[in-house]
Amino acid sequence: MLTLFPWQEGVWRGLPDNRTLAHALLISGPQGIGKTVFAHRLGMRLICEQGQACGVCRSCVFAGKGDHPDILVIKAEEGKAEITVDHARALNAFLALTPHLAERRVSIIEAADQLNRSAANALLKTLEEPPAESFVLLVSHAPARLLPTIRSRCQQISLPKPSRSLALGYLKARGVDQADAALKIAHGAPLSAEGLPKDALSTAFRLLETLEHLVRGVLDAATAGEGWQALDLAYGLSLFTDILADIVRLATVGALSEPFPGDWETRLRRLASQLDLQQLFTLWDEVLELHGLADAPLDRRLIWDKLFLRFEQLRAQ
Repeated sequence: MLTLFPWQEGVWRGLPDNRTLAHALLISGPQGIGKTVFAHRLGMRLICEQGQACGVCRSCVFAGKGDHPDILVIKAEEGKAEITVDHARALNAFLALTPHLAERRVSIIEAADQLNRSAANALLKTLEEPPAESFVLLVSHAPARLLPTIRSRCQQISLPKPSRSLALGYLKARGVDQADAALKIAHGAPLSAEGLPKDALSTAFRLLETLEHLVRGVLDAATAGEGWQALDLAYGLSLFTDILADIVRLATVGALSEPFPGDWETRLRRLASQLDLQQLFTLWDEVLELHGLADAPLDRRLIWDKLFLRFEQLRAQ
C-alpha cells in the first residue's frame, strides 16, 4: 500500500476528482519531500476500481506491487543523466493502447527535468493531443528546466516542505539521530534528512574546522584538499554552500535561520569577522555553478583544491 506522508494529506484532499483532473499533471516541489510517492499514489487512484486508491481492489494491489499493466514508469536509466527520446516514444506507444485492467492508462515520469530536448519534443506531441483516458504525471524538483510549452499544458500540483515541527516529528518517529541537525543540513526536507550519512554532523564540523584552519594559516589549500575527494561531490558542495550561507546570514542578519548543535554559530560568527564578505558572495556564486556539474566526470581533488584556495583568499586584509 502506497501511503502518503503526513505533510501531503492537505494537498491530497484538495485534488479534483478523477473526472476533472487534467490529462497532464506536473507535481513539483523541493527535493526530499516525497513527490514521487505522491505521484504513484495518484496513479493508483486513477486506476483504482473505486476511484480513490482504496488499496484493496485488484488494480490497487497490482499498483502497490509496481506491476500494474496500465501504469508505466519512465525515468533515466541507472547511471544516466537523461531521459531519452526512446523513453518518450515508449510512453507515447503505451498511452495509445487500450487499458488492460483499469479504465485508463497512466504514465509517471520521475525526475521529468531530466528529459532531453528530443524526448521533451516527443512528449509534447502527446500532451497536445492526449489519447482518451490517458494521464501523464510529471515529477520534478526543477520544473523551470522543462520546456515552457510542456509546463503550460500541465495542471500544476505544488507540494511544499512540511513545517519544521511536522518534519521533526517524522524524523524522530523514524529514529533519526540528531534530527534537528539533519533537517538543517537537508534544508528542511525530511526524506533527504533521513537519507543522510550517519556522519553528516561530524562531516559538517570537519569542513568548518578545515575552513577555520585555512583562514588562520594552519593549513594551505593543497593540504586541506587531501581528505575531501572521496566525499560525494554534490553532498560536499551542499555542505560548503550551507556554511557560506550561514556566514552571510550571521554577518547581515545576525542570527541563523535555524538552530544547530554545539558551537556551530559561535565559530561561524568568529569566522565571518575574519573574511572579506564581498569576495565571499563571488565564491558563493562559483560554488552554486559547480552544483550543476556535480555529476560530470570532474577531478574532485582539483575542485576541492580550487575551493579551498578561493576560501583562503577571503581572509580580510
